[in-house]
Formats: sequence, C-alpha cells, structure tokens
Amino acid sequence: MRLAIAKITKPHGVKGEVRVSVLLDSPELFCRVKEAYLEDRKVRIFPRKAGEAAIARIENVMNRDDAELLRGKMLFVDRQEAENLKENKYFVDDLIGLTVYAGEKRIGVVTDIYKGARTADVIEINGEKGVLVPYLKRLNAVIAPEQKRITMDEKVFEEVAVYEN
Repeated sequence: MRLAIAKITKPHGVKGEVRVSVLLDSPELFCRVKEAYLEDRKVRIFPRKAGEAAIARIENVMNRDDAELLRGKMLFVDRQEAENLKENKYFVDDLIGLTVYAGEKRIGVVTDIYKGARTADVIEINGEKGVLVPYLKRLNAVIAPEQKRITMDEKVFEEVAVYEN
C-alpha cells in the first residue's frame, strides 16, 4: 500500500524544481524523504522547506517545462517506508471510512480530510447531512481505528460543526 505524501502544485524557478503541498504532519517530515513514487515510477527527490509547503527537485526534471508537466501529480511512499507513527498520530488513509460519533450520537463516516495550511485540518463527514468539522484539540477526539470509530466531545462538536443544508 502506498501513501500520498505531497501534491505537486506548480513549477518553482527555471531549473525544474516544483512547489508541493505537503500531506504529512509537517514540511520537515517531508524533507526527510529521499525517494518517492511519482505515479508508478520511483524517483529520487531533494526536498527543502518553504513555509508551510516545500520545494523539491526531482531527478530527471531539468527545466521549467518538465516541471510544468508534473502540475497536479501526487508523490507517494510505500506504507512500510513511512516513519513509525507516534502515539495518537494517524495517516489520512487510516481515518477515511471511520464512523464519527459526537458523544453517543452517530454523525456519519469520514469521507475526506482537508489539510489546513495555517488553520486546523477539516474533516468531511457524510451522514444524514454532510458535515465539515475542524479538527481541534478541544474536541478531545478519541480515535480507535480497530473499532472503526472516532468519538468527539458532543458539546464542542455542535459548536464547531458546519452542516450542509
């Protein structure tokens, strides 16, 4: 199984570098990656931090025209190559499909998670209604992948959740 670690957003400069949107906890973690899959091809990468994003040189991408062809493509690593998870840290792929509860009330199933640049990540939940909820510490979320469940503080959930009409 492969995990998405970054999305190439646009070329950077004229020497073939690309700007990437990092899908990991931090750009620093992405900068430790030395090899990744670009589609099905394994490539060496040379990343560096650029604010909340990163810039990477990818082997055999020599100029801006080459870099432009990569716009929108994803970089992946094999699951076993990913850094060991620390306690209470999960990959997005681990959370998709889990059922969310606010207290004992079933809300729905996680369908996507949007990475916040300077704000909290946002969880998209599909249930009776669609719901977006920022992933805040005060939600006191208990993630139990083995039970396919995420339980959040009901009062805080109702304060911050945004329901579709």
